[in-house]
Amino acid sequence: MQSSDLLEAIWRGDVACAGDTDAATGFGRILDRIMPMRRVELQRGDRTGGQVLPEQTELMPALALGDVIEEELEHVAPYGALVVILDRAALRPGAGEAARSRLAGRLAGELLIDAVQRGAFPVEHETDALYLLALSYDALAHSETMHRVGLIAAPFRAGLAEVLADYWIGASVPGSDAARLLGGSIFLGNPRLRDYLAAMDASFTAPSVTLADAALIDFEGRVRGHDDWLRAIGARVAQRLRPESVDAAARH
Repeated sequence: MQSSDLLEAIWRGDVACAGDTDAATGFGRILDRIMPMRRVELQRGDRTGGQVLPEQTELMPALALGDVIEEELEHVAPYGALVVILDRAALRPGAGEAARSRLAGRLAGELLIDAVQRGAFPVEHETDALYLLALSYDALAHSETMHRVGLIAAPFRAGLAEVLADYWIGASVPGSDAARLLGGSIFLGNPRLRDYLAAMDASFTAPSVTLADAALIDFEGRVRGHDDWLRAIGARVAQRLRPESVDAAARH
């Protein structure tokens, strides 16, 4: 459904290549840290931006997204790149850093859920992995490095929480169970959320916050293909979730 909708949006002219405005350039620097891989950045104008898809995604049988981008938008889509679809409204000059930070949080959440769905982690560790990575992205958002490139931590967390809530619980709207479990300053530290995840997935171990940090997701500016990133992040998470690592974290 998502793929066919995107193809129709491209044909309607609702999707275009990201521009070279100051706002788009600044947002690109944020994406360099949260998505350290080859990317193709598009903008969508019908307020359904905030998607990530590999360029090999088939929009129709034997019709890859990368081919559509090259044919319809006349833009090079490198093999193995990640296509990032941005909300055009958030990149308008007057939108502000808070709107762009929220969009960045949503994109980070979509990237992580896509990694789970593509089998980057063993099935029995999927919820642990998503929980640990979300904590690590939140830690990155609070870093001085991200502050210097214009990211605001609170709206980033809000955007990330919205995507996680949709995936784990259901649509996050004010007053909903999803909003109560993931909203606010407690975020993933909410004991009720951990209880909910344990009930949903018997393999969930509620990884300690001490296992999560920005280093887990920091690739030091090295650009790689999306598949390479999936393998690398899978290996890093597996290392963090090894019993000896968990035991060490529990002692701190």
